[in-house]
Amino acid sequence: MTDTRDASLSETVSLIDSAGEQVPKTLEKIFAAAQSGAVFGQPVESGSYTLITAAEVTSGGGFGVGMGRGPVPKSDAKQSPSAEVARPAGRQSIGGSGFGGGGGSMGRPVAIIAIGPNGVTVRPVVDVTKVALAALTAAAAMLGLQRAMRRARKGKS
Repeated sequence: MTDTRDASLSETVSLIDSAGEQVPKTLEKIFAAAQSGAVFGQPVESGSYTLITAAEVTSGGGFGVGMGRGPVPKSDAKQSPSAEVARPAGRQSIGGSGFGGGGGSMGRPVAIIAIGPNGVTVRPVVDVTKVALAALTAAAAMLGLQRAMRRARKGKS
């Protein structure tokens, strides 16, 4: 009988090592979006005014490592002969492992900073689509609540 615990430990260590090599590279790419150049645009001069755009930048990510083991399935008369060949010889368990991760970043304009002879003004950029979607969502929630309240009243009568 072969002891698979030693193999599992070495596979786990190898998996964690390779994941550890990838994490700093991935984090560097994700958080590159949070630099000041991504938040504030290049100043644009027009006459006596200077305009600077400001943006909201969000980023995030996640990583995971996993490993699983299980008993070798018993042979079944319904299995094809090739399934017998694929079974690892001398091993009492089979399994797999892996790691993965992902992330992303997003930016959207939030304001325009105008610097002129009368001082500095900040004008917000209104995302009409976002406002409209929020209004539709609120209206749908209120209609659903009103409908539920009507049904509850009819049930008590």
